[in-house]
Amino acid sequence: MITVAFLVMFFGLLILGLPVAYTMLVSSALYILMAGLPEVQLTLRASGGIESFSLLAIPMFLLAGNLMNGLGVTERIFNFAGVLVRHITGGLGHVNVLASIIFAGMSGSSVADAGGLGAVEIKAMEKAGYSRKFSSAITAASATMGPIIPPSITLVVYGFLAEESVGRLFLGGALPGLLVGFALMVMVYILVKTGREDAPKLPRATLSEVNTAFWRALPALLAPVILLGGILAGIFTPTEASVVVVLYILLIGSIALGFNVQSIWEAILGTVRTSASTLFIIAVSAVFGWIISIQRLPVELVSLMEGLFVSKAAAIAVIIAILLVVGMFMEVLAALVLLVPTLLAIATTFDIDTVHLGVTVVVTMMIGTITPPVGLVLYTVMSVAGIRMGELTRALLPFYLTLVIVALLVAFVPQITMFLPDLLMPLAQ
Repeated sequence: MITVAFLVMFFGLLILGLPVAYTMLVSSALYILMAGLPEVQLTLRASGGIESFSLLAIPMFLLAGNLMNGLGVTERIFNFAGVLVRHITGGLGHVNVLASIIFAGMSGSSVADAGGLGAVEIKAMEKAGYSRKFSSAITAASATMGPIIPPSITLVVYGFLAEESVGRLFLGGALPGLLVGFALMVMVYILVKTGREDAPKLPRATLSEVNTAFWRALPALLAPVILLGGILAGIFTPTEASVVVVLYILLIGSIALGFNVQSIWEAILGTVRTSASTLFIIAVSAVFGWIISIQRLPVELVSLMEGLFVSKAAAIAVIIAILLVVGMFMEVLAALVLLVPTLLAIATTFDIDTVHLGVTVVVTMMIGTITPPVGLVLYTVMSVAGIRMGELTRALLPFYLTLVIVALLVAFVPQITMFLPDLLMPLAQ
């Protein structure tokens, strides 16, 4: 009876529009009171939920992305990507995607990509003659690579929830993230080649331009190499790597562009605000997750859905369908907390590797960040570009299709995810 009341309260508050974090907090507090448990369990479980060394990576990677935007590193990344691929049919659309790939290798945040690098990309594309809707759509779609390509804040949270190696998850996200980038570039090429989008023809960069842009961007390009190289060599953990990349960006930003105290302070303030909301979600979700685990809700849910899981392929298909729907209505981190226990139960039943599962979850849920009604990246790009939701979502339709196809490939071809972890980090560390 208490479990029913708990679930009714949770879904009722969600329907009423209360933010997910507060919904979990209120429903969990009421459950503890109704069950006659000590009230101190609420604070103990919440504080214990964020008492993890790996979670320190979240504010650090957020700070790295904010510092890159504030210190002007993003412009150098965009310029370097431009001299490499601007001459291909689709021009700056390809530059947009390539710049996001490079940026993702340092920040791990889709919102930082959309808000910082996205502002540079949209401005440059419009100036070159691209439509605002196309510029905004490819910016939003390419920003989804941020949490897939390592480092990834979302994969850090999944690793914490699933008790999986963050290093293996980072390696697992590399090829799927690059596959997303390649698929988006193919779609850009098709849209321009078939005349559905207009793209000015840009000249191939001269060797001198490539050389100049390369040396200007080299310090930034070395950041992902240092980060992943240090993790693989055992020099530092993924969490320690987040601190290393912040110090490195501070160093190169200060040397190349001057020590801008105001920009650094604004980056810190932005990081504090985002980190506080993120860690609050994780804290209250720890209480919520504890309740659903002691009530055995994941196991019961899997038992109820047993008829749908006639095979491993069917189980994966159901997981993808659930993630696509949930991703449209919930913020990614909150959805992870709710879904991971159930998904792990399904993975155990059908022998799905938890690294493969984690990357599949992140790739699929990133689609929800650019769909209404709660897509954070969608709203960020709308704000940056000054474009309406209807206009942007219509322009995103071909990219939705592209991302769904990639998600299905990643889900049903586990080798895409598992090749690098099994090759470079065969045992969880």
